[in-house]
Amino acid sequence: MSQIKNSHRPESIAEALSLLNRSGINTALIAGGTYLTPNMPPEVEELVDLQDVGLDSIDRNNGQVTIGAMTRLQSLVDQADMPPLVQEMAHREGPNTMRNMATIGGVIVGGDWESELLAALLVFEATIILEGADGGQSIPLTDFLADSDSALKGRLLTSVTFPTHGETASERVARTPADTPIVAALVRLESETQHIALCGVADTPILVSQEALSTLNPPADFRGSTEYRKEMAQVLTERVVSGLK
Repeated sequence: MSQIKNSHRPESIAEALSLLNRSGINTALIAGGTYLTPNMPPEVEELVDLQDVGLDSIDRNNGQVTIGAMTRLQSLVDQADMPPLVQEMAHREGPNTMRNMATIGGVIVGGDWESELLAALLVFEATIILEGADGGQSIPLTDFLADSDSALKGRLLTSVTFPTHGETASERVARTPADTPIVAALVRLESETQHIALCGVADTPILVSQEALSTLNPPADFRGSTEYRKEMAQVLTERVVSGLK
């Protein structure tokens, strides 16, 4: 059980990084708290609360949107000019009470394999900004999810950027309409290029090609076996791709 000894609320990115990178103190960053609170590592001694750092803006420029990491999910739902797929998947992350606490940065860092919002960001080819003592670094979301622990060492996720154009579609299978998906497939068609993302078939949502579906080896749980998840991935992908033809 974690024994939190102290908490801080910095007012700048520089101050947050200074607190995060102190020697000999095991520190965790907290945004909305919906992910970290139930998953607190036992070794954490101090918390750095990011509420006052100012990372909650939504900016649009040249067909792209940049969202601050502390932006609440409900803000994405309420944005009329947000891509409908992003709006819908932000809404599916949880009930209203959760969406008004949870942040997009928390969703990205959490890397939940069932997150349809993460899958939506993948099909929109999202990139993220990580700030560290050596400055800012822009990396594709796909690279971050592949090794988030290494990417976050001494760094702070500050924003996510993605284009807003393209046709989209999604399909899912779940125990009930309100449940998180057992498997979900999302697609974005940009010119002649298809971007397909799946939930429920790997440790995090992933981008796939139709040709690679047969190579999937999903982890199993009480809701679905490996074979079932693999079959659903193929069926749902065919549906979403056919829906955009």
